[in-house]
Amino acid sequence: MTFRLTLVLLSFLVAGSASASNDRRECKAELRKLNEALSTNYTSQNHHGYRQAKASRDNLEYKKCASQARKARERLERDRDL
Repeated sequence: MTFRLTLVLLSFLVAGSASASNDRRECKAELRKLNEALSTNYTSQNHHGYRQAKASRDNLEYKKCASQARKARERLERDRDL
């Protein structure tokens, strides 16, 4: 019984670690895309979005980082099209 419980707990630990790794990778990719988009159209508002996403990354909030970077990049692309 304790072996099964230990096995279940270890599987949750491994799954959580894999999820955090994916979130970290997604955050890094979105920050890179945002940085590339900023290199063509730099404004203080766009830079503010980048700094917010980077601050979330520094606080180890990787899902929030990816979301903020994606939104800032999409806003930048939308403004460029207008």
